[in-house]
Amino acid sequence: MDMKVVILGAGGHGVSLAYHLVKKGFKNVTIIEKTRINYGSSGRNAGRFRYHFYTKENVEFAKEAIPYLLRMCRELPLNPVCMKTGYLWILEDERALEAMKRNDSLWKSLGVGGKFMDCSEFDYLKSDGQCYLAPQDGSFHHDYLTFGLYEEIKGQVTMITGEADKLLFSGGKVRGVRVKENVIDADAVVVTLGAWSGKFMAQNGIRLPIEPEKKEIFITEDLKYRVKPLVITSKVYFSHTLKGEILGGVEDKRERGFLDFDVSYERLSIFLKDVRRLVKGAEGIRVLRGWGGYYEMTPDHSHVMGFSSTWPEGLYVDAGYSGHGMMFSPYSGKLMADLIADGVKSRFIDVFGPERFEKNRLVDERMVI
Repeated sequence: MDMKVVILGAGGHGVSLAYHLVKKGFKNVTIIEKTRINYGSSGRNAGRFRYHFYTKENVEFAKEAIPYLLRMCRELPLNPVCMKTGYLWILEDERALEAMKRNDSLWKSLGVGGKFMDCSEFDYLKSDGQCYLAPQDGSFHHDYLTFGLYEEIKGQVTMITGEADKLLFSGGKVRGVRVKENVIDADAVVVTLGAWSGKFMAQNGIRLPIEPEKKEIFITEDLKYRVKPLVITSKVYFSHTLKGEILGGVEDKRERGFLDFDVSYERLSIFLKDVRRLVKGAEGIRVLRGWGGYYEMTPDHSHVMGFSSTWPEGLYVDAGYSGHGMMFSPYSGKLMADLIADGVKSRFIDVFGPERFEKNRLVDERMVI
C-alpha cells in the first residue's frame, strides 16, 4: 500500500492501529509520539477488562472487543497475562442494589449476566451485605499488550519523537502534520492522543469534546493472594496482583484539566482506609507507591472513533474512552484499520462517531470505573 498514514500518539490505540495497518500490507505508516510508547493513560491504568457497562451500545462493543483482546493475548510475542478474574460490586445500600438490578436485567438480555451473592461467601471480605459478581471480566498487563503489538511491527513503521502542533490540509483534504519545523506528508492523519486529543483538535480549529480528568492508583504491600476479582464500592476499587499487592484507586470526580501527575495524601488515605475496612488481614497494610494519570472524558463518557463529514477528508480519531480504553485498544485498532484501508465501516463507527455530539445521539455511559 502506497497510502501514507500518520498516527498521532504511541499509546495502546495508536500502536494497535499501526499493527493492523502493517498486517494489511501498509508500508508508509508513521507514528509521532512526544515522549515514549505508553507514556500517557495507556501506561497508567489498572489493566482490567469488562463486558459490563451501563449502556447497551458499550456492552455490545465489549462483546466484540474483549474476545478479540483475549485472542491477541494468546498470539502476541509478549504475554499480557490475560486472566478472567471477575468484577465484584459491594452493594452497600438499597439504591446501589436497585441500580444493579437494572444493570443485571440488561446484561442478562445481552448474554453477559452475573449473579447476586451474599458478600459473606467471599472469605476475604469483611462484609455481610449484598454483592454482585460478574465472572466474565478480568485483568491483563497493559504494557505487555502495547509492547507486544509494537514488537510485531518495529522496523516496519517509522517512529518520530516530537509533538505534532499543526494539521496541514488543502482543498478539503489532509496533507500532513507539522512537527516543530518539519512537515510530515500524509494521506490520512489519525488522532489517538488520548486526553490530549481534544486539545490538538482545538488548536486546529476543530471541536472534539474530550477533556482530561486526573485519576490516581495506589499499590500496597503484599499479602496472601485472595482478592481475585476487582472489588468495587461507591468509594474505591481494588484487586490483588499476582505478587499479592493490592492495587486500586478512588472513585471520585475532579475538575477537568491537565493537572500534574503527583498523587495526593487525601486520596491515598481514602483508598487505604477502605482496603483496611473491607479486606481481612489488611488491617495494618501500608501503601508502597502510587501514580497519577488521566481519563479522557467525553460528554457521554463513551469513546469517539471514525470521522466527521465536516472534517477535512483523511482526518480520523480514536480517543475519548473515559476510563475503559486500554481493554478496547486491540479491537478499535482493527476497526479503524478496516475503515482506513478498506473503506469498511463497522456499525460501531456510526454509534460512536464524533457527529453524535452535534446530532444529540449520545451514548450515556454512567458506569465509569
